[in-house]
Amino acid sequence: MFRRLILAAAITTAPLTALAGDLAPDAAGEVVDQLVRNLDGYMDPKVGAAVQASLRSHRADYVKLDSRAAFAEAVTRDMYAASHDRHLKVSLETRDASRGARLTEAQQELVDRRLAYGMMAIRRLPANIGLLKTSYFEQTEPGARLANAAMELLQDTDALIIDLRANHGGGGASDEALLGQLSRTPIPMAKIYWRTADGGTEVMQREAAKPKDGPLYADKPVFVLISRETGSAAEAFAYDLQASKRALLIGETTAGAANPSNRPFHLDYGFRVFIPTGKVVHPITGGNWEGVGVRPDVAVPVDQALTEAYTRALAAAKPLISTPRSEAERTQAIADPKAALTADQAL
Repeated sequence: MFRRLILAAAITTAPLTALAGDLAPDAAGEVVDQLVRNLDGYMDPKVGAAVQASLRSHRADYVKLDSRAAFAEAVTRDMYAASHDRHLKVSLETRDASRGARLTEAQQELVDRRLAYGMMAIRRLPANIGLLKTSYFEQTEPGARLANAAMELLQDTDALIIDLRANHGGGGASDEALLGQLSRTPIPMAKIYWRTADGGTEVMQREAAKPKDGPLYADKPVFVLISRETGSAAEAFAYDLQASKRALLIGETTAGAANPSNRPFHLDYGFRVFIPTGKVVHPITGGNWEGVGVRPDVAVPVDQALTEAYTRALAAAKPLISTPRSEAERTQAIADPKAALTADQAL
């Protein structure tokens, strides 16, 4: 089963640390040949042919590289130069550099569990503002269950900040689940035009989940933090919310990687490649964020985005109950939001 169905899945690859001698010339040549063949499936045949030509023209240079990390960086750089597609990239999947090395399905599931399916933080900030920080969106059902569990924990906060600044993508069940918790009216998601293996076209309409007992956070303010590192499915999530006017986006313009993939392309020697096979069209805008990114509603440096969102969340929040203790906490946070965050993060 191809577990990375929708958008980029660079979150589980091995770090690109150079290790001289882990790539032989013959192995490098084999991987170049595999890449060229795999690119027959690229979403745009004309662009795919240009990338194939570029790889062939640089083949002699690639086989001189004796490190897998250097090879992946060089090939990715040249593919981007020919395509301008940020999703089209080679990375390292395993530390094992032998032919046929790749993660098994069970190993990939273990990686995802160890990463908590992308959930980095679920927190109540001072004055009852919720914070949900993610590193990627898990495609499978366990990721959706965890997203829903996070929203159960945060449902009684007065405003919500979703931090996507370090979210590089993924896509599938968990982002659909999270969108489903944020509106009574389903938030429109993109339509994807897939190029099939035989060169045909299949159309897929993504849809937000419909929680059985209704959404948990339909009526309260939502703020989304984005950065230039925000990519792929995280961009789609932010784009969906912005197009629906359901959230305020704060931070920097995102990476600009919109083209998804729905099938695997295998490489040997512990490499992996992401080859886009589809084009995204959003029903509200008629476009997407490929090459341009998702622009914030409020542009601030990435290191100031949380304080900006927190300040705005405090102003927008409408507490359902007030006690002397909660009012004192709220008054102190409004007086100096940055200090309130600093004190909270020091705990």
